[in-house]
Amino acid sequence: MTVKINIFSIWLLSLTFSICAIILIGGYTRISDSGLSITEWLPISGVLYPFSETQWQIEFSKYQKIDEFMLINSSMSLNEFKVIYFWEWFHRFFARFIGLLYLIPLIYLLIKNKINRVFLKRILAVGFFLIIQAFIGWYMVKSGLVGRVDVSQYRLAMHLTMAFIILGITFQTFLDVSVKYTDNKNFFQRTNNEFIFLLLLLFIFFQIAYGAIVSGTHSGLLFNTWPTYDGKIFPVIENNSLIGILNFFETKEYIIFIHRTFALFLLFLVIYINFIFFTKSSIKKNYLLIVFNVIFIYQILLGILMTYQNIPWHLALAHQGNSIVLFLVSITMWMLSKKPLQNN
Repeated sequence: MTVKINIFSIWLLSLTFSICAIILIGGYTRISDSGLSITEWLPISGVLYPFSETQWQIEFSKYQKIDEFMLINSSMSLNEFKVIYFWEWFHRFFARFIGLLYLIPLIYLLIKNKINRVFLKRILAVGFFLIIQAFIGWYMVKSGLVGRVDVSQYRLAMHLTMAFIILGITFQTFLDVSVKYTDNKNFFQRTNNEFIFLLLLLFIFFQIAYGAIVSGTHSGLLFNTWPTYDGKIFPVIENNSLIGILNFFETKEYIIFIHRTFALFLLFLVIYINFIFFTKSSIKKNYLLIVFNVIFIYQILLGILMTYQNIPWHLALAHQGNSIVLFLVSITMWMLSKKPLQNN
């Protein structure tokens, strides 16, 4: 496998890294409870950071009017507010930076005719989704300003899911543009199993998206034991007034059970894929799958450690960051499994 680098692929790779970065920034913004510190959406003037004490007092007074402050953070000082404000501001600032990183090079590449028509629809779709993502971001924040002390788990999941869709399209296009597949099989042994790698990718995508429901409802804090639920095989649910599918999005016991159980299904699928590959070829011909296995095992260990330690921020952020790597490697394996081999 060889990689062809040109200005178009460099741009796509820059976007890929930037999207990964903002997912992590957004993750820390969520973990540090900073997301509701800015109570307005000002697409243009919102880029300005408050420096004077007067500006800070104005921003703080806005925050003091929402339920999160009144019910949770009523003893917060101005200096403490500045910390959470910075992370939400930085998250929004970096989102604007990605917008410019997308738009300015795109105009240049279009003028210079550097974008193959085959990829143009995908590139325009990324731009459209970036615009939609900005609105989803504010839609999410708005849900936590009145009548709640946190954002809606549905809108949080929508926001994270859209981020991974944008990341997936961008990275897949980078692979299509930049990677030339040859008959050298030392990196990844090609089989006729495109479907199973697509299934693996979709399973990982679902687990990531559902992880936002876990985060949005704080379901991960419900049990600090594994693999049991406080010594029981299934979580005990008391006084549950919900019925039907709503339980899987609003009842914490259901949510954490589904998240853990689906991880087990993922493990079985990964074991099956390894069985297919390593019964047909040696380890030396499956470096990429080995890399995936290591990342996958690390993700499981992070999840278990998070459970026992009541989800400290550094492990939660590592868990989210590792999920990004897992997602990108699964896309790569899927692309390699579906791309026909070509001669040099």
